[in-house]
Amino acid sequence: MTDFCLPYLAFTLLLFLIFVRLARTAAQRGILLAGCLLLGLVPLQGISLALQVRTYIGDLSISSLVLLSWATLCRFGLPGVSPRDRLASLALFAGLAVLLYPAALGLSYSDPYQLGFEARPMLLVLGLLSLVLILQRSWLGALALVLATLAFTLRLNASENYWDYLIDPYLALYSLGALLSAAVRWRLARPTRKLA
Repeated sequence: MTDFCLPYLAFTLLLFLIFVRLARTAAQRGILLAGCLLLGLVPLQGISLALQVRTYIGDLSISSLVLLSWATLCRFGLPGVSPRDRLASLALFAGLAVLLYPAALGLSYSDPYQLGFEARPMLLVLGLLSLVLILQRSWLGALALVLATLAFTLRLNASENYWDYLIDPYLALYSLGALLSAAVRWRLARPTRKLA
């Protein structure tokens, strides 16, 4: 059941967030979301459109689904996160990406992906990291970590590896790109020193 539900949720949220700018009122956004829900069920070549898209983009991590869900709820009036919380969340997922993907790309001899199969040490470290985020009131990153860990514990995804619940290439690229963009904006906004 989850093999269908999670890709279907990912398809619905992504499609909604792509087209949400076309909807000006909450009622229009509600209609758009319902339309995205129904569109995911449309059969194409024997399988639903949502599962068809999944064959091209793969599965999103639970963390991505949490962030997409949060962004969707914000379009319906949920208060957005503070800039500090957003920066902490971006730094968290960028850090996870830097740990995982260099080895996946063959740039390192270590294999952190193997740790995800015997995940107890990772669960301990990320549990402590979640606690730090909660104490710092960085709710979004903590929520993503907690729900990804819960989903891994319940095996809600097809994968047996904890990393696949925590991060995916799209979240990694988004986090790294958004952090780089924030750093460039911060650098450009700093007043330049006058030469003496």
